[in-house]
Amino acid sequence: MEKVIDVKNPKEVIEYLNKVDVDEYIEIYFGRVHVEGRLMHHDDGYVRLINDGYGIIEIDVNEILDDLLELVHTKENERVILRFY
Repeated sequence: MEKVIDVKNPKEVIEYLNKVDVDEYIEIYFGRVHVEGRLMHHDDGYVRLINDGYGIIEIDVNEILDDLLELVHTKENERVILRFY
């Protein structure tokens, strides 16, 4: 099941991250960059992911809010896409 949420205020992504559990899959698209991996840790916009190919990736979402395009959260049979277009 896929659910798309159009976000008008990018700060809502920080609130959404509080709903994501450790080990769930996250994809972050910003500018021309795409990072993805299983969530290891998040704290007020600071996100640490583990990627199978690159290892640990750390991002402060607060620093990329102006360039954020999508955040995708995948868990079990559900995929949630937060769009910022």
